[in-house]
Amino acid sequence: MTSTTLHQPVILLLGKRTSQDEVDMWLAKSRFSTCEASDVFQVLEQISDFTVGETPDVVYVHVDRMEAELEMLEKMLVAADGDFHASVIAYSGNETQKLTNHDTLGLVALATQLERLIPAGSHNN
Repeated sequence: MTSTTLHQPVILLLGKRTSQDEVDMWLAKSRFSTCEASDVFQVLEQISDFTVGETPDVVYVHVDRMEAELEMLEKMLVAADGDFHASVIAYSGNETQKLTNHDTLGLVALATQLERLIPAGSHNN
């Protein structure tokens, strides 16, 4: 039996990709189901595709211009038909400070936000 998601997906806008992107690595190890999109148009496609059995918890995309892409995405979400209301998080790791355990304050805050939006056990089998 396919599991179904009991929450709306989270859209995560990330800054420019780096060679060792800590957020990508953290997402890969996290409990969340994820999908990387190539642009904001593919993000919308991923969260609104009714032909798939399960929508990922987090759809993330790396963008060059965070503010412009966020504004465009929000306008597209408002204009979209249907009653889904995905949460959007804009995360730029530029301002994070390193902790002694090689984590970042920014990743801790991001993890907290995702835990709040996607509670554990939010899937039905």
